[in-house]
Amino acid sequence: MLQLKTIRLPFSANLKLMLVLFALAIVTGTLWFTQNLVNELKQAERRTILFYANFYQSLLSAPQGNSEGVDIVSDLAYQAPQVLYFPVIFTDPDGSITRQPEWIVMNVSIDSTKSIEEQEKELQSRVESMRQAYDPLPLYAITERDEEVKEGDSVVIRTVTDTLVTNYIYFDDSDAVKQLQLLPWIEIIIISMFILIAYISFSHIKRSEQSNIWVGMAKETAHQLGTPLSSLLGWVELLRFEPENREQVLEAADEMSRDVDRLTMVAQRFSKIGSAAQTQPVDINQVIGDVVRYFERRLPHLGKRVLLDFTPTHEPLYVEINVELFQWVFENLIRNAADAIDKKEGHIEFHIRQSRGSVFIDIRDNGKGIDPKIRKDIFRPGFSTKQRGWGLGLSLAKRIVEEYHGGKIGIKESSSQGTTFTIRLKQAELADKTS
Repeated sequence: MLQLKTIRLPFSANLKLMLVLFALAIVTGTLWFTQNLVNELKQAERRTILFYANFYQSLLSAPQGNSEGVDIVSDLAYQAPQVLYFPVIFTDPDGSITRQPEWIVMNVSIDSTKSIEEQEKELQSRVESMRQAYDPLPLYAITERDEEVKEGDSVVIRTVTDTLVTNYIYFDDSDAVKQLQLLPWIEIIIISMFILIAYISFSHIKRSEQSNIWVGMAKETAHQLGTPLSSLLGWVELLRFEPENREQVLEAADEMSRDVDRLTMVAQRFSKIGSAAQTQPVDINQVIGDVVRYFERRLPHLGKRVLLDFTPTHEPLYVEINVELFQWVFENLIRNAADAIDKKEGHIEFHIRQSRGSVFIDIRDNGKGIDPKIRKDIFRPGFSTKQRGWGLGLSLAKRIVEEYHGGKIGIKESSSQGTTFTIRLKQAELADKTS
């Protein structure tokens, strides 16, 4: 039977997808909101022009004897330019511009320096553009006349109403509506440029970090291999000068065997980066003790007078970890602590405590401390205060503790008297170890 595999996109691909979806959401929301607003404004303008068209029609249709009604409607008609805020042009029945009262053309800019004929041509061109936008509203002149109609042998006089188109009202969207129609496209361009710049910046930062990580990994590998290799070279020189001293030969063989084991462990550590770590319940006292004993022999060769202080707990404290990777964490913390010590007599202290199902490991030194301005950056890949540092030690430690073991690592306190790092791990049940 065919089995389907779940494809997991890398983080960078997920981030790019989220950027695209975010951009689409903004564009869609902007277009929807702006289009709704534009439609509402258009409908409001449409209702306004229909309202005034009815007044003009009332003016044309008013009985000749009703002078008071004609005056009221006429006054409202002449007040239209102060009320209407969108372009309006009245034309003859054939759609041509003629000399009319000034309120016949409203909210239409005309170049007053041009001649009358040129102004009329400009208005006529504007009428054509209005015709393409909206159908004009007709105004009718209604007249009544008597007409004799013959019905059988008699003639009947009937009143006939004639309706004649006298004008057309052309109108267009206001400047505000037209600007609102352009607004979403301007916003889309700005948002697209912002996302493009963010994407390019993210890609550049990612490539830069990848480059730093690759170079840093190479440097870290050389650094990890340097200590056992230097020790091996020293024992080789000792064997050359005193090959007949059996005791020293045996001692050298033991130390060389330890260094070979060390080289093997370094290779295994790097092979585990990027893959799922295999963990098991172990006594954290034993892990720290092994690292402390190793550095007690190696720190003098590195030119450091540093005392390592570690007192195991009375009872074993079991945690679920990968021993080789966690030894790497402690080694990186010890190296950073040793580099931070600028006193003649250095001191690095390990302290373990248990609380509420968790194991806390404090690593304290008497170095110069960490500047508060850079504390948030010390775990970032590529960040280092050392002249030849590549900023991978603490970032690898954080990755191992938090991503591979579900723990937590951070700075507990730091001052000019020293720095304390704290690691929190979930305590493993003793039954897990015996099962």
